[in-house]
Amino acid sequence: MEKYIKIPKLDSRYIPVHSNTYVISSKIHWWKNSSPFIYPNVLINLISLTKEQSEEIRKDMDGELFLLTDSGGFQAISGTCSLTWETSLLKQIELNASKIFAFDIPPVKIQNDSIAVHAKLMTENEIKKIIDINIDVAIKQSYYLKEKYPEQISKFCFVMQAPSKKFYDYNIEQLNNKIGIENYNKYFPGGIVVSCKSKDILQLTIISRLLYENFILKGIYVHFLGAGSLYKMIILIRNKITTFDSSSMLQGTRINDFINPLDLNKSIQLGTNDFLMTKQFCSCPVCQSINYNKLVKTEPSMVGRYFIAHNLWHFLKANIILDAIPLDKFTKTVNQLYKIPTNINICLEFCDYTDINGFSIAYHKYKNYLKKDVSKQTLLF
Repeated sequence: MEKYIKIPKLDSRYIPVHSNTYVISSKIHWWKNSSPFIYPNVLINLISLTKEQSEEIRKDMDGELFLLTDSGGFQAISGTCSLTWETSLLKQIELNASKIFAFDIPPVKIQNDSIAVHAKLMTENEIKKIIDINIDVAIKQSYYLKEKYPEQISKFCFVMQAPSKKFYDYNIEQLNNKIGIENYNKYFPGGIVVSCKSKDILQLTIISRLLYENFILKGIYVHFLGAGSLYKMIILIRNKITTFDSSSMLQGTRINDFINPLDLNKSIQLGTNDFLMTKQFCSCPVCQSINYNKLVKTEPSMVGRYFIAHNLWHFLKANIILDAIPLDKFTKTVNQLYKIPTNINICLEFCDYTDINGFSIAYHKYKNYLKKDVSKQTLLF
């Protein structure tokens, strides 16, 4: 009998963002035979990972690790790396990434202050200009892979910057003008990666629904960047988005954030200086093997790192049950399982209404719920 717990295969699944340093130095992982549970999926920053480390993190496991990286585009514009469209491809190939992302420039302006780096969305004309550049670069990369690395072209994905439906439509229009949308799979057979930097979850719902109808239903892989909260996960799974990522689990080590096993929307910060709990307080497979009261005295920095895996375990439990719900019973069942706020129910109702009446009619009915023009938003992060 196997000694470890395997997460079942999921149609829509969360890809946790992780640090290779924690995998190697602290042995915090979830895909190895020695892990507390087996979930062979992770996204690690392209710049931080070396070829040797990518080989190291794959040791002691059965099957393949589904490893994603970013393209390095954000780091390039923020001045933290010097990647080009070519070196981005070569780095992803070197790391044996499961998907190769086109080199994309996010449509944001970087603002630095004494505390952190912030990003503000560009104006409408600036966003369209960035979209044009990204499409041209992605096409160039596609030709390059076909010529130089034909065995890798099947992994290649276009990265779409779509903060609203307006810009999703513009991406599709320009792709159609440049390659013919019917030829999409010839240029980007790996699928499509989407970034929707909007604070309006209805915008995210509309984009994910368009992706469902235009890509998912055609069997094309879709990945959603930076969308890992419970409510976003509900919307993305409702629209069968293949994979989606978030760094939210890393809050475990950043601020010792410990997810409430009974309510994923609530957490508690368990500082190590005056540790709250006096004995075992969680029965998940991660925490079962940890004596936190001893750990806060011997290796306090490790407490938050174990919280990463704890948080992931409970997040995956939600992913598993949501992925199993039939679409025609999804809204009702989700409301039975969770306390769903009004704005999320509006998003779910939009999806249900679209199933019956088609996207155009549903969009015309629900677009009045949308917030102000996303190109006029303040800081995104």
